[in-house]
Amino acid sequence: MPMRSRSSVPKATLAVAVGIGVLVIASWVATLLVPSPRPLTVEAATTEVTAHLDRIEGTLPAGSVIERSEEVAHDACPLEEYGDRAKMRRVVDVDPALDRVSWAAALSAEFPESEGWVVRVTTLDTRENLGIRVVGRDLIVIDIIASDDSGQARITLRATSECSQAD
Repeated sequence: MPMRSRSSVPKATLAVAVGIGVLVIASWVATLLVPSPRPLTVEAATTEVTAHLDRIEGTLPAGSVIERSEEVAHDACPLEEYGDRAKMRRVVDVDPALDRVSWAAALSAEFPESEGWVVRVTTLDTRENLGIRVVGRDLIVIDIIASDDSGQARITLRATSECSQAD
């Protein structure tokens, strides 16, 4: 009966253990070197949301905006280990002749699903009054109401940023 060397089994086991150890250390180092996608500050989070709102407002036909206002509030993240987040509300009074249904269709074309966007449009109480939800690739949700309930045609955008990194 041939004799098997006892030292060959421990060498293979040692090689596997060393390989796993190197892999674990490499993963840990890579994790430390990859920046967090979470915004550093609440101001940076606000800037991200503002860019989305600007892009949406930019789809309105030239000359249709009569007046606009914006409110930004910062509040604590519901998850304790994170920093603040921004809540934004932008109101855009538009020309009453603006066809909000056509605008919503153009909005859907501007943010295609093939690029990671989701746009859902629902009719509210009339054909021209719409609820629109735009979800960005970064998972920021923007809720839009396009209506003339106040006697003035208006587009109201609301969004909340993701939480910033803790201070």
